[in-house]
Amino acid sequence: MKRKLVAVLLLAAMTVTSLAGCGSDSGSGNDAGSSRGGSEADDAGDAAGEESSVEPAEVDADGKVNGIMYAEGLPIVDEGAYTFSIFCDDSSSTGEFYMIDEFEKQTNVKVDLQIQAYENATEKMNLALNSGDYADVIGGWILDDSKILTYGVEQGVFIPLEDIYAQYCPRIMEILDLPGVREKMTAPDGHIYTIPYVCGDTTVGYSPFINGRWLENVKMEMPTTTEELEAVLTAFKEQDANGNGDPNDEIPFSADPNNKHLEAMTGYFGLPMDKTGLGLKNEEVVFAAMSSEYRQCLSWLAGMYQKGLIDQEIFTQDSATWEGKGNKDMYGVSIAYGSNEFSGIAQTPEKSEFDVLPVLNTDKGGIWLRDTPGNSVYRAQAVITDKAEHPEIIARWFDNAFQLENGIGCNRGPVGIVTFKEEGTDQYRAIDNNTLDADMQEKVAWGNLWPQSLPKFVPIGFKYIEDNPNYDEKKAVETTYEPNLTKEVIVSSWIEQDDVEMYSEYASAIRDYFNQNQARFIAGEQDVNDDAVWEEYKEGFEGLGLSEYLRIKGVETIAE
Repeated sequence: MKRKLVAVLLLAAMTVTSLAGCGSDSGSGNDAGSSRGGSEADDAGDAAGEESSVEPAEVDADGKVNGIMYAEGLPIVDEGAYTFSIFCDDSSSTGEFYMIDEFEKQTNVKVDLQIQAYENATEKMNLALNSGDYADVIGGWILDDSKILTYGVEQGVFIPLEDIYAQYCPRIMEILDLPGVREKMTAPDGHIYTIPYVCGDTTVGYSPFINGRWLENVKMEMPTTTEELEAVLTAFKEQDANGNGDPNDEIPFSADPNNKHLEAMTGYFGLPMDKTGLGLKNEEVVFAAMSSEYRQCLSWLAGMYQKGLIDQEIFTQDSATWEGKGNKDMYGVSIAYGSNEFSGIAQTPEKSEFDVLPVLNTDKGGIWLRDTPGNSVYRAQAVITDKAEHPEIIARWFDNAFQLENGIGCNRGPVGIVTFKEEGTDQYRAIDNNTLDADMQEKVAWGNLWPQSLPKFVPIGFKYIEDNPNYDEKKAVETTYEPNLTKEVIVSSWIEQDDVEMYSEYASAIRDYFNQNQARFIAGEQDVNDDAVWEEYKEGFEGLGLSEYLRIKGVETIAE
């Protein structure tokens, strides 16, 4: 997925937005970095963007295309005329979203949402694709480049969309014309198979958060080394760190079940690393999953797991269990996108009791991998399949969702309820949700506005007027980490078309092998400190086609 380093920022002329959750990755192979110049995909993208190869559709006397879709304006269709299905992953407890209902009122298009928890969504999607019984739209963090290449370029299950965009989707065309976006979205065959998801993003996605109140209770300082962190976690375990009178209910360390990012802590040992097993060493992208640094990190984590300092269910629990334990004040440290995801502590203008755990071992070269240059193009976030009877209606539906006030509604809250346009200006004010009645607070809570795994859009750098803004925890993470972040990101480039089928097989097998062995080493099922076991682990990669996999990705070095 990831190839070469590029220093040029994707949207360098634009400022970074403060929207939450844009980079909340749950497993996607999407690119969060800048584009690679001079590739065949770039040339194909330029060609694809020149003009549509499809003749303009005829519009009848009623202003409709194909007798059903209005060519422009709202509604898109007559009431009851069209329904389409979306399969995607989401953590919503209800599967009901305020803005989906609003868009039905605007467009007359009804959406059949088929929501799956992330833990199950990939398996469900694969079963559906293999059986041929899949939805009109598939979206979310369960998609990646290999899926687009296999089911789009190779099989035609995901349909090309650039001609539909050119005819019916002016807002999407504006997004594609942002610097670097069209070439990033264009597959090696010159087609665009996905709905763009472009946003400002954080430079640090998932990271550890530590409970400052627990630190005070055990009378310890913020750790700065791995040894100090282990000492703090030991104190959390052995003392009544949460202060509830029970010294045995504390779990010192855990991680988001869907985004553990434990390998990221290899950066503490000098080799910043991502969840695909790639890392940056001397500004070169290397395969880091067999490196001495990763082994050292695994040994450290395995030792802590053996001592009971790491959640014993870290590899088996689901999101609800992780959040439930966090809500009971059982976690001293957890890796997450934001501390409120597991703590149950609502965001307020004041900082919560959770602090940013800084990058450790910086005096010995400890460093963290920069996730994005400050903005992201998620090019594998939603596709329209060949099941869709009228893909042009679906494309127009998303185009309408990307209009400014609709984008504001999906990101922050509906205009006129949670956000308001300032009279006589083009600025929007966001109010405190707590001023709404309880029922409306629930309806327009961030996670209930829009399926957060689907594309949404507001202009990069868009800011709300706020009288009493919530504490910006992500900005605090960025500020704390910036001195110890890599200068570059690991960039994802499209796989060459001839390698698509082969790459998909290798990528899946190697990813699964990497993740399964990480769990076994940390949980003590395999002894990471046994040289023979480690050598057998390394040899296993080659048996899965590692050399070919790295050749396809353009990675030349395996870190030893």
